[in-house]
Formats: sequence, C-alpha cells, structure tokens
Amino acid sequence: MQNSDKTLLKHHRKLLGVLCALLAPLCLLFGLFGWNTNNPEWYYSISATYYTNSQMLMIGLLVSTSVYFFSYRGYDFLDRLLTTLSAISALGIVAFPCKCAGCPDFVGLFSIPSGVSHIIHSVFAAVLFTSFALMILIQFTKGKDNPTPQKLKRDRVYRICGWTIVAFELSQAVTALVGIRWFTVINEAVMLLAFSVAWLVKGEAFKALNDVEA
Repeated sequence: MQNSDKTLLKHHRKLLGVLCALLAPLCLLFGLFGWNTNNPEWYYSISATYYTNSQMLMIGLLVSTSVYFFSYRGYDFLDRLLTTLSAISALGIVAFPCKCAGCPDFVGLFSIPSGVSHIIHSVFAAVLFTSFALMILIQFTKGKDNPTPQKLKRDRVYRICGWTIVAFELSQAVTALVGIRWFTVINEAVMLLAFSVAWLVKGEAFKALNDVEA
C-alpha cells in the first residue's frame, strides 16, 4: 500500500471514529430544540430520535457509517464480512425504526406495523454492535509475532473497547427485559464511544500509541 493510500485510510478511520462519537450527543443536543413537540420518550434511546427534530442527524450519521463500511477494503474475508454486516445493519436500523411512545402505527421504509419494525430494528442493532465488538477484539488485535511495545498498548485499548461493547450490549438486553427503557441511551452512548476510541486508535489519532517510524 502506497503512503498516499495509507494516509487516506488513516483519515477515513479517524473520520469514522468522530462520526460515531458524535451520533449520541448531537442527536440528543439538537433534540432539545424540539423539547415541546417531540414525543415523551424521545431521549430514551438514539433510535427514538428518529421521531424528533434531530431525525436528520440520526439518519445521516448512520447512513454515512454504512457507506463507509460498504466501501471499506478489508484485509481478509472476516474483515470484509464484519464490515458488510455493520453496513447492512446500520441501514436496517434506519429502514426499520424502533417503537416508542407517540410513534405512528405504521413506520419505516416499508410502512409496517411499529411493533414488527421494532423487533427487526432490535435484531439489526444487536448485529451491529456484535460486529463492532468482534471487529475490534479479533481484527484490530491481529499482528506480527513480535509486536512492538506500542502495538501491545494499542491491543490493550482495543480489548478494553471491545469488551466494553460486549458488557453494555448485555446491559441493554437486561435493562430492556426488565423494562428500564430510558437506560438504552446510556448503553448505546457507551458502546458508540468505545467503538469510536478503537477506530481513532486504529487511525493513529493518538501519537502516544503509534509506532515510531524508522
């Protein structure tokens, strides 16, 4: 890979990290402008902002993420599989909105009952975050037999980020099961932040973790 290609790849990785980091705060921040008109549970999850004035941000950032993953050149079959699953899942989340208080009876790209859409939406969300975790834990930690000290540091960060996603995905399953719906936004925000940090590290955004070039 030529230096110009490597530089562009690093830039794209950092851009993806920034986009994912901004998804939760931007959707919630701009949702405050519609506080009086948004449905009562609009801030319970990032997905619920689909029905708010910040819908454009929620859809735009997810679609941008999907486009990135569709165009990402993976290093092997598993890399391409995980990024393709992420791309499809991100689009699925947008095409099949969740169900929340005040949403229409028929929703989404195919105008299906909100309850059915919610189930499909939840499956796509689970696949998305699972693919994120596997991507970080398996793909990002790959390397040569004699890793540099900086590579070992990066791998520790990747494992922390990957297992954080796993832990909060389990948290989401439990809190959804017991009906603590408002906690969804916390689970989502933490998982997205962990994913973002991993991709920023992968994009060499933190000099302290980068290998020193000879």
